Amino acid sequence: MKHKRLALSVLSTLIISSNAYLPAASAATADGMFADVPTNHWAYEAVMQLKSAGLVNGISANKFDGEQKVTRYQMSKLVANALSHQELASNENKATMDKLAAEFADELKSLEKLSKRVGDLEKHKKGVADNFTVHGHFQQTVEAKNHAGGDTQKSRWWAKEFYLDAQAKIPKLKGDWKFTTQLVTKIGGDRFNEEKLMSNDNASTYNGGNKRDEVMRPNLYYFEGSLGDTGLYTRVGDFSPWVQNGYVMASNIQGVMVERYGEKNSWHAFAGRLDSSDGDLAVGVEANYIGGADNGGYARKASQAWNDNVRAHPNYQIIKNAASNWTPAISYDGVNPVSPEEEKNLLENGGTGSDNAKTSIDGAGFNANKDTVKTAYGFAWDHKFDNRLSGSIGGYRYTSAAYGRKPLYIGAVSMDYSLTGNVLLRGTYSQGNQHGANSNSRGYMVDLMYNCNPWMGAETAHQFGAYIGYHVLAPDSYIRCGYGDDVEKGVKGVAMGIYYNFTNNLQFTMKYGFGTSMTNENQKRDKFYSGLYCYF
Repeated sequence: MKHKRLALSVLSTLIISSNAYLPAASAATADGMFADVPTNHWAYEAVMQLKSAGLVNGISANKFDGEQKVTRYQMSKLVANALSHQELASNENKATMDKLAAEFADELKSLEKLSKRVGDLEKHKKGVADNFTVHGHFQQTVEAKNHAGGDTQKSRWWAKEFYLDAQAKIPKLKGDWKFTTQLVTKIGGDRFNEEKLMSNDNASTYNGGNKRDEVMRPNLYYFEGSLGDTGLYTRVGDFSPWVQNGYVMASNIQGVMVERYGEKNSWHAFAGRLDSSDGDLAVGVEANYIGGADNGGYARKASQAWNDNVRAHPNYQIIKNAASNWTPAISYDGVNPVSPEEEKNLLENGGTGSDNAKTSIDGAGFNANKDTVKTAYGFAWDHKFDNRLSGSIGGYRYTSAAYGRKPLYIGAVSMDYSLTGNVLLRGTYSQGNQHGANSNSRGYMVDLMYNCNPWMGAETAHQFGAYIGYHVLAPDSYIRCGYGDDVEKGVKGVAMGIYYNFTNNLQFTMKYGFGTSMTNENQKRDKFYSGLYCYF
């Protein structure tokens, strides 16, 4: 063992003799010196220069303890530090350094291995940070509706929602593959700060009948990446295709999507099963029991009192059948039952037309808790004509109990035209093939947008945007429409909205729509929606 005094002497002999090797002493560097190494100490200049070069450290921030003994390992660290600056030493000092390197060869090898491990650890840590990202947002919203002709004339709904998005890259897999998931927590109620969790025990559920717990539940989870060198991009899992500006198809599917992007032409194809708990999908009609056998009967009613988004389907009714001991029977006219085969098919596919069959008829076999399978297929082709005009055309197939399991086919066209750098004219037309009861198969919308779209996030501080348009959200012209904060689904009317970004992650949004129902005798509808969004 050697004293630190001797170690300093060695380093001073090797290094300080070279004027170009270390920085010169200065009042600035002296401010960071050790209390036990005063300016009049014989080793002051050496310690100061060695500390400035990062070659030595004290036992604490303000204590050097120059008289303590050092181990061979500590001395080897000093030698290693000196060797890292060997190119600046004189030939005589280089020879001395070579001797020291030979003397401490074993220790220097250990130091090298340790340094490599530390480097690998730092590299791994950085790789983890680069391959895994988390972001999300919180929103406080309120919506107020006025539905003329309903059981309730007015309603208000406050909601707090938290979205957490995580994405992990999959290393060493060709095609830049990654896994994405989104966790959602939602609470809601008719009064501010009195919102409650929408759980399975709550009859008044969130999102139009979605009875799943809303505490950090998975909303999205999928893999995505390129298929080798084919130019095809793929998503597999639970995700939203979101094609043609989200008019026709904004629902989540559990399936697969393949896309190809080009400078002027792109296409998108998807297939899968719709998220069966997605309560914003259009629904049919449920059968409902009205009173007892002695003083009442059975009749149909809309599955949701506030729902204008009713699909085209036969108007089923329920009649009492004395011959079968008051067991309900399905009828078109309320008098004559349908055939046993047709009734069996209806019951097996969600009762009377609703995708999520709901009924209060006891013992009728209406599969009240059965979620029927809803499938969707789609293809959309996009074309960029020039820097101002782009368009898209698409075709879709949807199967649902609301159509008696008969496919709904939809064709749609959309366009975007840039009037100026900040002003955009957007249009969409969509038509389905259903023409039954309550059918409204032609939908369209035209919007004039300034510096925004309806889902603009907060990215630029102090930015303002606005839009106004006319929306005809016909329920048989889409699978699930992504619009509805202003003019709701199943309604036609004027939609408008504004947003303002206070910062690059804090946004205020306000939207308003007024019009008439397309499925409830043209009853008047209006809706106000506002929200405060915080992104991170």
